[in-house]
This record gives sequence, structure tokens and C-alpha cells, in this order.
Amino acid sequence: MEYTINNLSKLAGVSTRTLRYYDEIGLLKPKRISSSGYRIYGEEEVNLLQQILFYKELDLPLEKIKSVIHSEEFDCVEALHEHKKIY
Repeated sequence: MEYTINNLSKLAGVSTRTLRYYDEIGLLKPKRISSSGYRIYGEEEVNLLQQILFYKELDLPLEKIKSVIHSEEFDCVEALHEHKKIY
């Protein structure tokens, strides 16, 4: 499934401005840009946004979050297991 920036912002409870900022700083890039110039996000980006929001809840700064989730050693499944342990 694909989501426009508006759809994703409503789904995740964040503003479209936040998503644009995440794109600008390289934290969360859209899957593609439509021919009309709209940001389009896929399931992978939705899952990544969930991870970003989780780390934000832990008060990690965005630069730290970026380095963690874009690290070669980052394992999404392991991160979810860690999340489950905490909550």
C-alpha cells in the first residue's frame, strides 16, 4: 500500500510539516515522488516512521535517531523486540 503525505500524517498522528522536515534532513525519505511532485510513502517508510516515533518517545535527538536507524547494524525486528521489553 502507498500513502500520500496527508494520508501518512493522519495515520501516524504527525504533521505534514514534520514529514517534510524528516525528508529534508534525510531521516525519512519518501518511497518516490509522483509525477505531480507529491511524496509517496510505502510500507517500509511507514515502519521506519514508527521506529522514529518510538525513539522520539525515548527523547533521543533526531540526529541520534538518524544514526541509529540508518546504521548498517540496525535490525528492525530486534528494535521491535527491544520496544516490547520496555513496554
